[in-house]
Amino acid sequence: MLPRIVAAVWTLGLLFGPATAVEMVESDFQVTFQYGGTGQRLSEDRVPLLPGNTCYTWWVRLAPGDAPQSAVERLILPAPLSSWGDLATNPDDGVEISADNTTATSSFVPELDSAGWLSKGWCAAEGDPLGMHRIEVSIDGTPMKTFEFEVLAPEDYPWPALTQPAPRERTVHNSW
Repeated sequence: MLPRIVAAVWTLGLLFGPATAVEMVESDFQVTFQYGGTGQRLSEDRVPLLPGNTCYTWWVRLAPGDAPQSAVERLILPAPLSSWGDLATNPDDGVEISADNTTATSSFVPELDSAGWLSKGWCAAEGDPLGMHRIEVSIDGTPMKTFEFEVLAPEDYPWPALTQPAPRERTVHNSW
């Protein structure tokens, strides 16, 4: 009998108890770029440095519960940037650049999709450093996930194999 009472009290605590901290249930880090005439979307921790072509996005899925109120993303580079462009000069964008030009801290109100996912991303730009990068994500003051990834020169990146077209039969209308 006692185990049933404990289970009932525990269940009621889950249903009516105080709100708990946000909880991450899943995460992903994706790299996107055009290659071989098609868009590539890969879940991996290597990023080819192709300014104007490559972007990388982190994804975090939260457990059901109260909507989070605040989020902080810190992009930490292995070397300082000579210029962060508009990010360093626009006080309304919610991004602060560290004095040593190695870290961009973004504060924002997270917007979850219907499945509980939120994301944010960056795109490669001229002057970005090669090497190990890190993105730290905190939600409502709770550290959620650290994404570590390496930005590689195009000649060092392990490009995905291109799919070859299927051979076609020779016909009167399709000759080669």
